[in-house]
Amino acid sequence: MKLLRYALSQYDLIEATTADEAIHLFGERRRNVDLLISDVTLPVGSGLRVASLLRSEIRNLPVILTSGYPVSSWSVRDTVDLQRLGSNSVAFIQKPFQARELLRLVEKLLGVSPAEDAKAHGKN
Repeated sequence: MKLLRYALSQYDLIEATTADEAIHLFGERRRNVDLLISDVTLPVGSGLRVASLLRSEIRNLPVILTSGYPVSSWSVRDTVDLQRLGSNSVAFIQKPFQARELLRLVEKLLGVSPAEDAKAHGKN
């Protein structure tokens, strides 16, 4: 989590440790989310299931999935859930990864550069 907080310090973050907590916070935020970053395997639940639920509410929500395991070693269920998400605005990054690698992926999916985003959020 520290790496994510550091890499994304210019963004307004919502942090959750379980699938249920993520879904609850999504509702609390009135579905005002621009991007989901989730580990595939959460302590309780699945990041893929969270992504599917959020995508059912926000159709084109960009999603970044992380895992310490390559996609080829995922369970059949996780692989099927990934296929259901589709490839539109979905990216995968394998752990361990560098902060700048994650930030580039975020910028690509959001279609902004760091300078543009800082101005949009009033951070100079």
